[in-house]
Amino acid sequence: MRAPRYVRWPLLVLAIAACTGSTGGEVTELEAFAAGPEGLEPGQPYVFENDHGFTVTLTKAIVHIGAVYMNETVPTSVASETSCYLPGLYVVEVPGGFDVDALDRELQPFPVPGFATTNRARTGELWLSGGDLEADNDSTLILDVEGEAERSGEVFPFEAQLTIGDNRKEPADDPAQPGARPICKQRVVTPLSVDITPSVGGRLVLRIEPAGWFSNVQFDRLEQVDASPPRYRFRDDSDDQPSRNLFNGLRASAGVYQLLWED
Repeated sequence: MRAPRYVRWPLLVLAIAACTGSTGGEVTELEAFAAGPEGLEPGQPYVFENDHGFTVTLTKAIVHIGAVYMNETVPTSVASETSCYLPGLYVVEVPGGFDVDALDRELQPFPVPGFATTNRARTGELWLSGGDLEADNDSTLILDVEGEAERSGEVFPFEAQLTIGDNRKEPADDPAQPGARPICKQRVVTPLSVDITPSVGGRLVLRIEPAGWFSNVQFDRLEQVDASPPRYRFRDDSDDQPSRNLFNGLRASAGVYQLLWED
């Protein structure tokens, strides 16, 4: 099945039904869930250390997942293609995005069921969008986090609210090809490594590791927005090191998102 241009439920159903003969796989409905790391203590902040020696205490971590897809093929990267969709055949799709509490280890259901064929999936992708992957602008709040970071006695209380709209557009390398770097590439996290063969009665689980978002962030370079009490804020663009690396962490294809199949 080919991925549709937009997340619109009736089109997804038709796309999956139409692909059955071409892939040879049986189509089945599936439930999908998302959650934070399994080891989190309920109701407690998440404490970890990043690559720059900061001890980070997360008290809020909400991420908006627009959709989940899985593909039969193993491409090098969607970023190397002009198209924002992976080559090959999509065998799993879960539309109907929602906000996931990445500090909750309990499974949170996607608002609508997904569909899959019984073909083996080798690559996963997440859509970080509010609906239309190719919209010129999207004001959907994709990441909403709060916490504090400490190193050598210095404490940096921080917050971040990130979107992926006009603020993330990249200039084309070649003026003759203005559409070579479309905004949709900034909204797709791929390739996620998977090896899943969906089965009837199973469910798809997305586990999110929020520590991976902050692995390369230098909190002492954050913009200070309040002095008393002190408060620091990530920019909703990539104009400084912490904001740029938080956005890169949000879109990391390794170490942050894990797709699992449970029979």
